[in-house]
Amino acid sequence: MAKNCSGNNTEVLRLFQYRNRMLKAIREHSLGDLQEQNQSYIFQQCCTAFKEAFDCSAVWAGNIDPEQQRVVLLATCPSDPPPDSGLQQSIADHLSSLFGHQLTAFTKPFHLNLENLKAQSAISSDHNYLIWPVLYQQQFYGFVVMQCPHAIELNDLLQEFIDHVIADVTFAVFTLDTSLKLKDERDFNKDIVDTIQALMVTISPCGTILSFNRRAEKVSGYSEEEIEGKYWVDVLINPEKILEFQQLFSETLKGTQASINFKAPLRTKTGAERFIRWHGSIRHNIEQGKVGLVMIGIDETDTLMADQQLNMFTARWEKIFIAIQDPALVVSNDNTILEANPATCAAAKKRRDEVIGRKVCDILHGGHGSDSQCPLEQFIGCHKTQITETELLGLHGTYMLTVSPLVEEDGESNATLLVARNLTEEEVVRAEAIRAAQLAAIGELASGVAHEINNPINGIINYAQIILDDPDDPDMLENLANILSEGKRIAGIVKNLLHLVAHLLKKDGIICSVNIPAPLPPLMCNEQQLQQVALNLISNSRYALNKRFPQACPEKQLEIKGELYQQENTDFIRLTFTDHGIGISPDILNRLFDPFFSTKPKGEGTGLGLSISHGLVREHGGYIRAQSKVGEWTRFTIDLPVRPPHGER
Repeated sequence: MAKNCSGNNTEVLRLFQYRNRMLKAIREHSLGDLQEQNQSYIFQQCCTAFKEAFDCSAVWAGNIDPEQQRVVLLATCPSDPPPDSGLQQSIADHLSSLFGHQLTAFTKPFHLNLENLKAQSAISSDHNYLIWPVLYQQQFYGFVVMQCPHAIELNDLLQEFIDHVIADVTFAVFTLDTSLKLKDERDFNKDIVDTIQALMVTISPCGTILSFNRRAEKVSGYSEEEIEGKYWVDVLINPEKILEFQQLFSETLKGTQASINFKAPLRTKTGAERFIRWHGSIRHNIEQGKVGLVMIGIDETDTLMADQQLNMFTARWEKIFIAIQDPALVVSNDNTILEANPATCAAAKKRRDEVIGRKVCDILHGGHGSDSQCPLEQFIGCHKTQITETELLGLHGTYMLTVSPLVEEDGESNATLLVARNLTEEEVVRAEAIRAAQLAAIGELASGVAHEINNPINGIINYAQIILDDPDDPDMLENLANILSEGKRIAGIVKNLLHLVAHLLKKDGIICSVNIPAPLPPLMCNEQQLQQVALNLISNSRYALNKRFPQACPEKQLEIKGELYQQENTDFIRLTFTDHGIGISPDILNRLFDPFFSTKPKGEGTGLGLSISHGLVREHGGYIRAQSKVGEWTRFTIDLPVRPPHGER
């Protein structure tokens, strides 16, 4: 039994290494320039992993050209020679005969009939071919073919490995496809912004110029350095009209209008006169109120069509901006929201005037701790396009967030466009399921630990029974010594966690409240495994609380609650662990359950606690999720089905 178990563990480790190597290569590829990424690279890593894991002559991947009904080769291992063209066409014909143009119906692997290949392919007829589809959300991306000189027989372990690899590749291809589509949308919006050729001037509350863009420099003849700090009417208004427009400016700041529109003559540095149509927007500060104007001007001197151009460009931008169904914001370099579309206000459940002028982190994340910088603000400060999946507490959901700098003619970026695409609950659950698959090998590690404990326990039971059967046995002292040795072995593994937790919380001054209403329905589960999950979460909460509150205080609290929860006609027991510790940054929330990822200093954490807990909860048919607000609190929620799905324990 021990030998078979060891052999099985060796096979699991071997397959895990192939899969991990593939995932690492795909991950590194995804971090490069988006323009240089392609699906062929992802399929190539899949083919290589299968070729290394199985005793087969070749593994290759392809797709079907819908117009010509022929195979488009994507990847092959080994790379030379490529698959026979006759074989490729036979597969295309076979798939077409089965599914026609509805390739999304191709959902299960199948063996290819060798008799159909004899007359068309130079490959010997004793080869066997097994084909797996790669599709996601009704989108067919291709297929993978395993070519072996012997019958292909897959046990449960090998089938599970193949299923996981295909799932990894499918999600990677889908992610790349989505990123490319989002990039096309960003490029389209950026082109619209770049077409606006207007003067842009920022004015302080007292009327001095704060900024002057390149177009304003070109029209006026002044550089930004020359006019910075000067009164706007002295630079932008004909001397004969100064008093009139100075009064207009003062009335605008004192009034309730959000914007101002007017035409005014401008005296350039050389003395020439230009006629400018200005649109000024009030700049807001949530605490200080109105603090000045952002003015956009169109030079109408050379053509009477300038007014129409301004209206056209403004209407075009506003129409597209408002029509975007996802939350979209324009944010300045100091992280202040300059503009927000209706979808943003709806998601944030705030009025527009409660959003404009606020710091972006206050709206999207609900703020952050005073000692930490918001990762979103770091993205904006980088002035580079970035895409990240993150939970936005201020918008009440999980989003795919795209951050794109708005670059002006001189190459400088004074603002950033943010677009947040809401990830539906189905997509979140699917992503969680894929992550659970990636942690399958870690589950094996947890099983190994349980095995290590069971062995000494069995030894103790056997030695104790021998002593009971014959107390006068001369070997009794040796048996007692063996019992003592095995007991110390268990103590070294478990480290007395079960009876030390309450003592450690009390010693650290942590107030732990447990609210489990009675009666809750009985739960079919492995008690020891769920105890391990609870211990891991309590240990993390203790660490976070001690970091924020080194000494005992009333705020140093850990709350554990249980309740009956129903979703889609299924009863769940929901457990929540809420601590008021240091919190977790939004940019790492989606990495908490990754193996070997830890926020603790080197030597204080292995990075396996949450990943193992995630696997154990999933084994029970449940879900575990994390929420947090930096500097204030962290909450882990576990939903366990009262009656697990068929086949799960």
